[in-house]
Amino acid sequence: MTRPKHCRIYVKRGDEFFDFMWADVTADGSVTMGFVFPGSSKVEFVLDRELGELRQPQLITTKVIGHPKLTFHASGHYKLTAQMGKSQDAIDRVTVLGPKLAEIIEPKRMSEILLPNTLPRAKKLVSENDIALDASTAPPGPLRCVISCMSRQRFEKVIANGSKIVNTSIWEFIHALETVDQVWSWVLRRSANDSLYPNRFFIFLAGDVKWGQQQSK
Repeated sequence: MTRPKHCRIYVKRGDEFFDFMWADVTADGSVTMGFVFPGSSKVEFVLDRELGELRQPQLITTKVIGHPKLTFHASGHYKLTAQMGKSQDAIDRVTVLGPKLAEIIEPKRMSEILLPNTLPRAKKLVSENDIALDASTAPPGPLRCVISCMSRQRFEKVIANGSKIVNTSIWEFIHALETVDQVWSWVLRRSANDSLYPNRFFIFLAGDVKWGQQQSK
């Protein structure tokens, strides 16, 4: 069920494997993950605890070209490769704040990704150290992937329970990456709330927004 501290994450359908993500655990316990294919990242909207939902033009965002990446620092700063701000002179990398990783015990949703209808076929051979999220038995329709962090003991209880991880799921497949004391799980799922395929990835990063500060003149 678990894998070493570096791996690639694939989506599997029948005998075919498709590129999805990679994940790496650094020396200080931070976890970095990203997509294996190039693209661009841009913020669609922000849910702020005090300001509510923000979209353009209230939200200033710039497109970042490259391989989209998420970084979960051990300190509790979680980042996405996109730029945003409340004003043009306060644009910074997308950052949200959460608990320090070492303090997470109960299952905590770190990110959720809505997948497009098609993924590129895997270019590398899948090794025993990699994670394959098997969608072969998934019912028709768009798929999501919930990435969560929890203690190893709590993960074992979740698996033993056998119930759905997300209550809106009509189908799930779970796999995980184990660190020293914790487990990061990828739950590929079919949600009862989804009916339309997106034409690109949508990434939700959970936490309290840390806004960039205005640059001093």
